[in-house]
Amino acid sequence: MKEKGKKGSSVRALDKALQIIDHLSHLTDEIDLATLARQTKIPKSTLLRLLNTLKSHNLIQQNHKSQKYQLGWALIYLGKVASKYYTLPDIVHPLLEQLARKTGETATLVILVDGYATYVDQVISINIIKGVPPIGSKLGLYCTSAGKVLLSVLSDEELSGFLKTTALEKKTEKTITIPSELMEEIRRVRRQGYAIDDEETEIGGRCVAAPVLDKEGKTVAAISIIGPTSRIRKEDFSRLSVVVRGAAAQTSSALGYVDRYLHNKI
Repeated sequence: MKEKGKKGSSVRALDKALQIIDHLSHLTDEIDLATLARQTKIPKSTLLRLLNTLKSHNLIQQNHKSQKYQLGWALIYLGKVASKYYTLPDIVHPLLEQLARKTGETATLVILVDGYATYVDQVISINIIKGVPPIGSKLGLYCTSAGKVLLSVLSDEELSGFLKTTALEKKTEKTITIPSELMEEIRRVRRQGYAIDDEETEIGGRCVAAPVLDKEGKTVAAISIIGPTSRIRKEDFSRLSVVVRGAAAQTSSALGYVDRYLHNKI
């Protein structure tokens, strides 16, 4: 019984130690012991003991002058080692699976390659009628929801340069081929945080996409869902955008992005 009690105590201590590391990872500055204890709800004596253990492994460091704490350099090393084993699709795929289950549509991961929206991973819908873009296929940035998301990170000046050098080929009757209209569409994407493709690439197909951010807050990819107009109706865009944005936010978090505004509001 004593042995079981020790194991349980060790697991709880480990859980608290990981909680401390996670909490510090969301801060932008050092933090003192009293504030950290209050925010994590860990008693000071227990917290100090855990901090000293983490310090001994360089997972936490303490400023000798201010006595405040922050993450330690050992985490940099561990992060570099872990990055060798994971690619973006490896990290994102489980979240694509969740998104496909929630929406019933094909969920995709899209990145920018040589000026095209390029599909690098997907989880295919279980429905008979479904969108199945081949992995590696490239589509125009201007006529796809994911492409519009990737375009939305450009400044107006950069976007103008893109429009001057890119032919806006008419894929369907709904494709936006007038530069000023596309410019306004991209501004709308920036404001609302997601993009749609309303039969602009292919008649009968609709898409919704949202941006994926890395730890620096830079858009590195887009997550989208693709489905037929019979299931993705115009009135569904708002609802589905919430789901897709949620999946993109989870993905961004997995890549280390922290929404500082939301964190500070908590």
